[in-house]
Amino acid sequence: MANGYNRNNNDSGEIKEIINEINQVKMLSDISAKQYADENGYADKIAKNSKDLKTTQLRKFFGAVKLIEQKETWDEIEVDFYLLKPQIAVAKGRKLIPPNFYKIMMALMRKVDVGSEEEKMKNFDTFVKFFESIVAYHKFYTGK
Repeated sequence: MANGYNRNNNDSGEIKEIINEINQVKMLSDISAKQYADENGYADKIAKNSKDLKTTQLRKFFGAVKLIEQKETWDEIEVDFYLLKPQIAVAKGRKLIPPNFYKIMMALMRKVDVGSEEEKMKNFDTFVKFFESIVAYHKFYTGK
């Protein structure tokens, strides 16, 4: 394919499996650090299947998430968190990020705004750590 996003997606079944597993949990914090951060965990598999994801795009979104993380309450976080979704959608529409990365991010984000304010903050913390793990493994696989 011209944009290159399908050339290494013979493992996209792994991505679909991860999305299904994320969709099965009630809240993102129900996913353990071992499940997403361990070698051959979700973040590792996502990074392996996202080698064609440009580092600049990954860092752009990660930087935005880290800025949001500095806020202290869900009320402060909520608007900026939801504004990430259209930014990610635009990047997908412009073919700046692979479709599978968009699908993973949307699946993760849907599981953050669930439960009490305390649970939402815990879910957001899990989202940040999950994303950090993806960035780290992406760096490992691409060297960038």
